[in-house]
Amino acid sequence: MRPRFKAVFFFFPAAAVLTALQAPAHAGAWLQEKGHGLLILSTTMLSGDKVFDAAGHPFDIPRYNRFDTSAWLEYGLTDGLTLVLRPQFRSVSLGKPYNLHYSGLGYTGLGARIGLWSSGGTVLSLQSMLRIPGEPLVGSAQFETETRLLYGHSYKLGTWPAFIDTQFAYRFRAGIAPDEVRSDVTFGVRPRPDLMMMAQAFSTFSFGGFYASGWEYKVQLSAVWDFAKDWSVQVGGSATVAGVNALQERGYFAAIWKRF
Repeated sequence: MRPRFKAVFFFFPAAAVLTALQAPAHAGAWLQEKGHGLLILSTTMLSGDKVFDAAGHPFDIPRYNRFDTSAWLEYGLTDGLTLVLRPQFRSVSLGKPYNLHYSGLGYTGLGARIGLWSSGGTVLSLQSMLRIPGEPLVGSAQFETETRLLYGHSYKLGTWPAFIDTQFAYRFRAGIAPDEVRSDVTFGVRPRPDLMMMAQAFSTFSFGGFYASGWEYKVQLSAVWDFAKDWSVQVGGSATVAGVNALQERGYFAAIWKRF
């Protein structure tokens, strides 16, 4: 293991939060109608045995595994204001020679999204979140705040309904964890009325704090099948394809959607 990363993996709980997979796709920039909402229950399994160094080259580390279970809840308090809640449980482990394992409540996010502008199939909104820390051994012990600007546009790709959702966020992280700038892009298309295919890209840039600055680029592919009225199931995979001072992760996830 390269010397500069020995300390990072000695303090394993800190290493476990160097990267974080985004939640499965949700309503994005669009708001929920008053009195209506969306609940997504998801399970994610990620693993990796490499880290991107300061030059962006991967090198071997003890195997890392992460298991997340989370809920994403949106509720339209008014037509122009959507409340958001996201609790999370996380289990992380690091293989030999460390043989470390921790599990517990991860961050709980509380926030709201307000509409700024809309016209036809285009919407611009602003979301603010407070992230409340859970078990310090599976995440930072400090509160975090995030402000996110969201843009969504729906259109026709030939005869198929499609949309693009772009989001830009700044996450302020107290304590030794570095602040982050995030950019998320989602492209979705419905080749059938009951099936939606999505391709997503997540970019995270971290700077300041105790750790070295870095960045990561993740891609995610998934399918959402509407198997009953107001019910859907989502399955997909995710991979970190490039980065600096970041874990190289790969994994899968599954989720159940309920609209109400």
